[in-house]
Amino acid sequence: MRAKSAVTAAALALTVAGCGFGPDPADVPKERVELASSAGNAPAEEATAPPDKVLAARESSLDQHRFRVEVVQFARRDRFVNLTFTATVTEGDSALGWQVNNAFSAVPKQNADVDGVFLIDVKNAKKHLVAQDSAGGCVCSRITGSLFLKKGDGAVFSATFAAPPADVTSMDVHIPNVGTLADVPLG
Repeated sequence: MRAKSAVTAAALALTVAGCGFGPDPADVPKERVELASSAGNAPAEEATAPPDKVLAARESSLDQHRFRVEVVQFARRDRFVNLTFTATVTEGDSALGWQVNNAFSAVPKQNADVDGVFLIDVKNAKKHLVAQDSAGGCVCSRITGSLFLKKGDGAVFSATFAAPPADVTSMDVHIPNVGTLADVPLG
């Protein structure tokens, strides 16, 4: 599954890097960037093992399950930033496991995704929302209602944002139901 996650991340990066996007995000007053492509929605991938480098982590709980979120990629790509994080259930004993569903969405919805994640550029006092494709959907992982994680199971999620100015070397990452991970280094 790790190779599948890498392929999905690479495809998303190529899709984002290969499109023309209009004005420079630094010149756009509103931090939600509309992308020219609609190929950005990628489903959440089940993970068998987290990547080697954890940039930030936090424990949280929801629906009688405890889980650990780890930011494993936070990289600048031209005018965009790609964020990848994992969620792994650490405690919980229900028969089906934790239904992730809307855990990371901005608002509850039938077709959940991770559009509730946002970045904070503390240096410039700006909030960066998940980028949008030409159809208005987020350039982020979708979460199907059938994604259940039992103790020890994990999944990989990703989201793309407008990049901050080049002199910004870290940002705060806010993940719904987890909180804010401060000063995550931006590669």
